[in-house]
Amino acid sequence: MAWVWAAKEGGYFEQHGLKLDLLYIGGSAQLFQSMLAGEIGFGVGGGPSIISVNTQRASIVAIEGTLNRMIMKIMATPQIKTAADIKGKRIAITRYGTSTDFAARLFLRSWGLSPEKDGVILQVGSVPNIVASLRNGNAQAGALSPPAHLQAEKMGFAELKDLSKGDIYYPFTYVAVTVAFLEKNKNLMRPFLAASVEGIRRFKTDKPFAKKLIAKYLRVTDDKVLEETHQLFSELFERVPYVKREGLVSLVQILAEKDPKAEAVKVDSIIDNQFVRELETSGFIKNLYRDK
Repeated sequence: MAWVWAAKEGGYFEQHGLKLDLLYIGGSAQLFQSMLAGEIGFGVGGGPSIISVNTQRASIVAIEGTLNRMIMKIMATPQIKTAADIKGKRIAITRYGTSTDFAARLFLRSWGLSPEKDGVILQVGSVPNIVASLRNGNAQAGALSPPAHLQAEKMGFAELKDLSKGDIYYPFTYVAVTVAFLEKNKNLMRPFLAASVEGIRRFKTDKPFAKKLIAKYLRVTDDKVLEETHQLFSELFERVPYVKREGLVSLVQILAEKDPKAEAVKVDSIIDNQFVRELETSGFIKNLYRDK
């Protein structure tokens, strides 16, 4: 969410003629309910909720993909190095349906393995419990996001897969609007997205500003954590924030393993990249990064 903070505190929404209030709603499912009720205009969410909300008909559309990568690492015992080694082993996650669950499933799929047949996905309730499961041998691998993976590393576990790299895509953070809101407010799309890409650019290129934002909103004071967090996200935020179709397609495939209704979702009907494309073709985004 750091680009949202940067766009707001940098004054970019106001510069583009928008008066915006930031409202925190815990979880994309709850966010989408508020949007469908007409209480929220633009929603910044992520993950599978956009698929489940569109199983009956297209009602929520993603217009910007600010983070199209899974920020998660699979940590494992040093003895596990290949796909054959992981077969039958337990991979700890927090809960089914969370980002750690999808990380484990994306990892297994990327190695040509079946989450249902080749790996045992173990639900342990929390990130500290994943670390504890690795420590006590209850799990041989675990899905952890930074900086929790560093705890596992200190315990002697090795990074088996960094899911933020390679050809693995996941809709981690995106901007969404309802179909009804989009139809009535097309004139607001360009200024909102213009402000957002300015927020992304500011976060990427102004480290002191970015670190102050992280410290303020996450209440973090450790400078090493601030440095590493900025470095990670400054690399992963999209300069040209198209919604990656591949991420939603893989998400549909994973969801369909347990809920066949997910297959009915037509991915192309819930993506609208036209406004980001306009910003790119007009040279707006390129000019932002001139001399940066």
